[in-house]
Amino acid sequence: MASYLRTGIRRNAKTWVTVLPAGKTVEMVSGTRLVDAVLLTGAELPRRCGGHARCGVCHVMVLHGGRGLSKARKDERERIAQIGGEQSQSRLSCQAVLGRHEVTIELVNH
Repeated sequence: MASYLRTGIRRNAKTWVTVLPAGKTVEMVSGTRLVDAVLLTGAELPRRCGGHARCGVCHVMVLHGGRGLSKARKDERERIAQIGGEQSQSRLSCQAVLGRHEVTIELVNH
């Protein structure tokens, strides 16, 4: 019997994340934060707030696979609205958790 996390994601399930504009793709374990994938590509991504959705510098646009990410919580949606992000495609990479689907993102202002 397969073991599952509380989110229903299989443990050690893999997914792929492509980070633009560099076009680098990395394999990640489902259940990890999107920011970890960005950093793994070698992109510089300052995290002033320590991953608490307060600064918005890890803002990314999700171009493909957004439904495969965790739902944005209220504090993340509020921060995105404050920084002028497009609500439907904007995420804070420190808050988005990877699911089982491939994701393509573009770094904003980097």
